Amino acid sequence: MRYKEPPSTRKGPNPFLLLGLSLASFGVFFYIVKRRETAYPASKQPRQHDNPLIPPRHRDQ
Repeated sequence: MRYKEPPSTRKGPNPFLLLGLSLASFGVFFYIVKRRETAYPASKQPRQHDNPLIPPRHRDQ
């Protein structure tokens, strides 16, 4: 006789909860980006310095 495993009592993750979590995180990210855009415009932020380890690319004239 074979041993028959009892049905699993563990349930998988709720797909609606995962969907809600992803939508909420996207909404918070969008809100932060829009709020930062109005509070700290990119034109007033300091320019990021180029990486000193990468040589600059110049166009040949």
